[in-house]
Amino acid sequence: MAKAPNNDIFESDCLVQGYLMTKHRSISKSQIPNPKSGFTLVELLVVITIIGILISLLLPAVQAAREAARRLQCSNNLKQWALAMANYESSFQYYPFGAITGSGGMSSDGAAGVNGVNRRQTFVPSLWPYMEQQNLFDRYDFNYNFYAEVNRPLTQVQVPLYFCPSDRQGFWKADTYTTRSRGNYVVNWGYADFYQTAATPDGTNPMKVGPFGLNRQSMVATVRDGLSNTLFMGEIIQAADDTYFDFRGDIFNDDLGAAQFMSYYTPNSGIDMQPYCGSTTDPAPCQVSTTVYVAARSKHAGGAMTAFGDGSVHYISNGIAIDIWRSLSSMAGNEAISGDF
Repeated sequence: MAKAPNNDIFESDCLVQGYLMTKHRSISKSQIPNPKSGFTLVELLVVITIIGILISLLLPAVQAAREAARRLQCSNNLKQWALAMANYESSFQYYPFGAITGSGGMSSDGAAGVNGVNRRQTFVPSLWPYMEQQNLFDRYDFNYNFYAEVNRPLTQVQVPLYFCPSDRQGFWKADTYTTRSRGNYVVNWGYADFYQTAATPDGTNPMKVGPFGLNRQSMVATVRDGLSNTLFMGEIIQAADDTYFDFRGDIFNDDLGAAQFMSYYTPNSGIDMQPYCGSTTDPAPCQVSTTVYVAARSKHAGGAMTAFGDGSVHYISNGIAIDIWRSLSSMAGNEAISGDF
């Protein structure tokens, strides 16, 4: 006779199975272990490579944008110098000296004489009132030279308009007389040596005198080529180190090659010839010479900023033809110059 099934055991098995199924359903997905997610080494290297490529593409664009901003600021600075020149002329009917030396009376802007000290100045202090630097002008004693004790605190002040932002803000610290500010903006001497006495500077082509010189002033009437066709100011690059006995950028100094450029060479070309070279290569080629020629130079790519007598500012390419460059630098050469230069 068949044995009857044990109902208690059957019910117990059912209860166990039901509990396990309920327990299984109650486990959330978060409780189920999964392998950890992340980058593999290859993926990481690919990402780093892509980032590097993007940076290499963007960096030149960023640098170009910054230089464009610096060049614009440089242009604005030269514009202020050109306006100062025009306002000075409006007040005195002539332009300031490029540089002046000597104890004789030279002009109504403060001739020296009474103290017996040679007056040694450049155009910079004369233009201070027209560059919102009246406080410096009022304290400057034109009867003394630029490095006299009375004037030293004033020439030490670094006015932002002295500097092209693409270059450094330098000082002259090469002697025991004084520490004074350097600068980037100087006046045009023309196709001529410092004393403007060499009949043919290169041995062939006749000298072309610019609107500025030593112990010499110009009037609008003497700029016969026209203000819009005559260079008044341009850039130079300062000596590479404050302690270099190198006059380039020494804008308060009336000495040779300090506060002027010549058009012997086109911008950023040739060899600067001057009495002293802090370096024969930096910031530009330099050769010690008693006959002085300093080229217009800048740290802008491909050219330099210039200001003309009419107040306009132009970027002049390094590749400008030498005869056009020299013609622009003359004030009375009677050359026919195209407006496109």
